[in-house]
Amino acid sequence: MTPPPNGRAAGVSARLLILSEQLAGRAERVSIGELLDGLGRSALSLGLMIPALLALIPLPGPFGLVFGAMIAAIAVQVMMGQNRLRLPRFLANRTIPPAPVAVAMRRFAAPLRWAERLSTPRRLLPLTGRVARVALAGPLLLLAFALALPIPMGNGLPAIALVVFALGFMERDGVAILTALGLSLVALVWTVALILFGAEILDWILTFIG
Repeated sequence: MTPPPNGRAAGVSARLLILSEQLAGRAERVSIGELLDGLGRSALSLGLMIPALLALIPLPGPFGLVFGAMIAAIAVQVMMGQNRLRLPRFLANRTIPPAPVAVAMRRFAAPLRWAERLSTPRRLLPLTGRVARVALAGPLLLLAFALALPIPMGNGLPAIALVVFALGFMERDGVAILTALGLSLVALVWTVALILFGAEILDWILTFIG
């Protein structure tokens, strides 16, 4: 896959649309490693964002575990200060169908375009630098673990927090990073609540709906 263009002129939403177009006409399944290789210098930001977005769509198989492991592998490399991200072979070789991925990227591009308008590059810049990224690898690992857990209603909040982290890194917006940290706290509290009281919460939601 061809890496999307870099720079402010091509924001997150534009890069997702480019990747979506590349996948739309593809017949064979795409490997996660190939998808990551196609991100170019945006591997950190989009490498966090794409599996988080995919975790929000229904795909057959234990892909929550796969996407969580992928994000965890990226977080470990960020913690070690690596610039070029690589996945373990068992993750890189895992394939996914290109059609739903392309559709999901197109659908998520619109809300991300709205988020880009709210973002201001280079705000609180130290929060997006290399030292900050190493420190933020800890929350990323916790979110990856939460994303990988096979619990109903457990993917949404961790995935959203990861998307905001990715947007903050790509736009170099420290306010987005602070927002992502707040969302991470909410997501982790929600995950713990689901682990401890999942049946009661599900029963309450079903009662409220019907």
